[in-house]
Amino acid sequence: MRQGGFTATISGPIYEQCELMWLDFVSISLEHCNREANGVAHELARVALQEKLTCNWVDEPPRFLLGALVNDVTVLQNQ
Repeated sequence: MRQGGFTATISGPIYEQCELMWLDFVSISLEHCNREANGVAHELARVALQEKLTCNWVDEPPRFLLGALVNDVTVLQNQ
């Protein structure tokens, strides 16, 4: 990805889309997020891949995410 390279991984198109959005900003910064504080992303990926479940999240989060949401907030507050 650096120096004009590309990636053949599944995340490549997502990264490319992010790069296009970044062009609209004067300055951006990226920060590492510890795995312990990223449970929601992990749970969403797990459900999508293992259970082949799709859902639309408009106002209220899906029930299967509630525990991960609470845990992520708790971990972030304690850092």
